[in-house]
Amino acid sequence: MKPELNRYRLLVLAGICLLIILFATMVSNLLTQVRDLSSADEDNIQWSISQIDIEFANLDAVLTEQIAAQTGFSDQLQLRADIALSRLNVVNSGRAREIYGDSSEAAELIEKIEVFGDDAVAILDSSEPLDETDLLELKRLVRDVRPVVRELALLGVRIVAERSEDRRAELAGQLSRTGGIAIGLLILMALLLLFMDRLLQRSVRRDAALSASSKQLASTVAASLDAIVTSDSSGRIIEFNASAERVFGWTRNEIVGLTMEDTFIPQRMRDAHHNGMKRYLETGAPRVVDAGRVELAALRKSGEEFPVELNVTTTHDGDDTKFIAYIRDISERKINEQKLIDARDRAERTDKAKSQFMTVMSHEMRTPLNGILGVLDLLKTTPLNDQQARYTRIATSSSEVLLEHVNEALDITRIETGNLQLNSEVFDLTELMQALVELFEPLANEKNLAVKLNINPAMQGPYHGDSGRIHQVLTNLIGNAIKFTEDGEVTLHVSGIHGTETSSLRFEVIDTGIGIPAEQHEQVFEDFIALANSEGRQARGDGLGLSISRRIARAMGGDVSVKSVEGAGSVFILTLPLRRTEPETRDDSDNLAQNAKQAPTCNILIVEDNSINRSVLCDMLTSMGHTVREAVNGEDCLQKAKNEAFDIILMDISMPVMDGIEATERLRRSNGINARTHIVGLTAHGREEYRERSVAAGMDRFHTKPIRLEALQNIVAEVTSKHLSKPDTAHFPEALSEMIDLLGSAKVANIAEKFLSEIAEFTADLRVASDPLDTLAFAEAAHRVKGAASLLGQIELHDAFEKLELDARDGNLTATQIWAETLEAEAAKSKSVLDGAINRHANTP
Repeated sequence: MKPELNRYRLLVLAGICLLIILFATMVSNLLTQVRDLSSADEDNIQWSISQIDIEFANLDAVLTEQIAAQTGFSDQLQLRADIALSRLNVVNSGRAREIYGDSSEAAELIEKIEVFGDDAVAILDSSEPLDETDLLELKRLVRDVRPVVRELALLGVRIVAERSEDRRAELAGQLSRTGGIAIGLLILMALLLLFMDRLLQRSVRRDAALSASSKQLASTVAASLDAIVTSDSSGRIIEFNASAERVFGWTRNEIVGLTMEDTFIPQRMRDAHHNGMKRYLETGAPRVVDAGRVELAALRKSGEEFPVELNVTTTHDGDDTKFIAYIRDISERKINEQKLIDARDRAERTDKAKSQFMTVMSHEMRTPLNGILGVLDLLKTTPLNDQQARYTRIATSSSEVLLEHVNEALDITRIETGNLQLNSEVFDLTELMQALVELFEPLANEKNLAVKLNINPAMQGPYHGDSGRIHQVLTNLIGNAIKFTEDGEVTLHVSGIHGTETSSLRFEVIDTGIGIPAEQHEQVFEDFIALANSEGRQARGDGLGLSISRRIARAMGGDVSVKSVEGAGSVFILTLPLRRTEPETRDDSDNLAQNAKQAPTCNILIVEDNSINRSVLCDMLTSMGHTVREAVNGEDCLQKAKNEAFDIILMDISMPVMDGIEATERLRRSNGINARTHIVGLTAHGREEYRERSVAAGMDRFHTKPIRLEALQNIVAEVTSKHLSKPDTAHFPEALSEMIDLLGSAKVANIAEKFLSEIAEFTADLRVASDPLDTLAFAEAAHRVKGAASLLGQIELHDAFEKLELDARDGNLTATQIWAETLEAEAAKSKSVLDGAINRHANTP
């Protein structure tokens, strides 16, 4: 009660102090107004304004004398003119201007005076000496303005007088208000005293209410569903509510006076409890006490241990500290949590099993597809009549579409686990679109449908992106369009807009099919949704294709949408941002095709556990004129590689006994006759799953099954062309020859030495690169070396560093050891070319 009374007294004292401060402020304002009223500033202003009229009278008198004496313009006249004009500034600035304020009458007079000032200054500042005519004109101006000046001065005197009267009235009002406030303050002080008495009476009533509230709180504690236990600083129990009796099995009479250590704290936790209480009493640092809710174990009277949720707070009664523990039995909740965990684990195992099943099924379906497509490719190389050729085209097209669906089944797992990867590369848009149309022409012809391609000429050209994923999405869209169009045509229209660095491409698949109702436009993009029409036929969507297509498009920064009118066809739109690249100056596809026809005979080892796939690959390669050996697994491969040199090894990645990854690693470490042989990995799994492992193992490339005849021809042609190409020291790059002619062989030799030194430093950094890689730094370094390689005409080195730069910028820089070896090999070739060119020019007379 005493502390509360002191607070009331402090409140009243603060109120009185505020009133005194308010009264002092008003008195200060009053004194300020008195000083302003007695100020001499306005008298000075009045004198300054009235002096204007006098100065103009003096100027008029001097003008009259000068004109009468015909003495011309004199210094005295100049002085009087300057004084008169300077007086005009009084009414346009400072306090005088404030005196006139917003008076329209004053503004009109001042405007006339300003006109006089401009005219007078124009005469006085004339570059020619003033003659009698000028003096007469000046006198006329002064005579005309004098009444205006006199009227302005009188107006100023009147305004000042009126303002002085207003201030006196304001001062009188302020005096009256101050007196009233003083009386009000006295009354308020009396009211404050009365209020303090009322507060004292209220405090008495509040004390009684607190007593009643305390009793109510005790009842609440007794009825609480949580166990509430209160103990003193020694841990002796002093309060134990009814819920605590139910939770622990002790009655209040039994447990009050006992310690918590001896009753419901498990034996294994008693030392920790004792030390924790002691530490808290000594330091006050919260660990369990005042630390919020914690989960611990407790004992019932029967000795059963069970989980509880505990929250311990403290209160102080004088110097004694009391602990209040709120304890909740969470046995039932823990049982339910464990059930949820078990259910989650079962769901995860089921999901993992589903993903594993889909991966295995994808592999198992690709394996027979490899045989089917391989045999079809071989069949095309044999004499066929028109009907057989037609059947072959249909079977090939259908198999390729089926292969796309197999890939989509694997993509489901990748998308759900967040492992979908995009592989950026430079591709020709026109070639990609033409390949798509050629793929679907056999299926469209079977339904008497036309498949048309329309590419905006402005959008043609090479781009940098994942051409495989673009092909996959458009395959879904075109396949659906053909599937659900009975008459008419399907058109692939490509347009877009070029930005500064990237282009926004728009691929439209337009059909004349049955269309989709407006309310179902978004449903076709949901997982496992297949819409059906009234005749029981599927109208649009195969349940997964469109859903996967939209997800892939969005992963590439684009989207898939649909515009359709039921019965009038549909337009599926794929929008993608793609980075433009410069067109290639060389036609690699033509070179590969020519090399494929002229590829020399190679000795090739096929490592494949599936006999059908071995047979198909063997027939393909044999038909191309190559010598073929077979191995059934990695161990068999190592045995055959010990005794016979091979130009190419086609290595299946997944095999029994020893897989292709381990076999490749052993070959590379063996230093045998096939340690540097070109190894092509083959897998029926997805590319993403084995890309890094294959490159890290030492494979030069890998290919997803099924491998087609054309792809196999190109691989062999590219490998043989690299093996057979040697630096031609008789013919050197034009850029290098021009540089030597311009700078001389000695200077170019220094440039070449620095260039090769930079490559050596770069490859050394690649070999010791830490994980994670600083891909941006490697990309910038590769960009610099690439520019130097282009300047020196080293095209292969330029291309290698360009690919490394692109991989680094896309975050795909892996297998740094393999990259270092590749760059070192290319640098050695460049060194031979550079040395030959420099020496030839140096020896040329």
